[in-house]
Amino acid sequence: MPGGRTITGRDLQAALREFGPPGADARALAAAVPDDATVAGYDDLARRCPPERLGLTSGAHAALFGPLFGEFE
Repeated sequence: MPGGRTITGRDLQAALREFGPPGADARALAAAVPDDATVAGYDDLARRCPPERLGLTSGAHAALFGPLFGEFE
């Protein structure tokens, strides 16, 4: 994680709520990564909650969540 920051389900849910497209399945994300669960990196997130589970394309998923893990900066 950049700077040693831990990314949690709460962080991911906030990103989806604030920056995700209308219709993205926030419940699916919360089920896959609960509030206090930590995520090791973007690849871990993609395994736990792939784009299609949220109703996103792979590019939209990466653009939305990748920066949280220091990807695509």
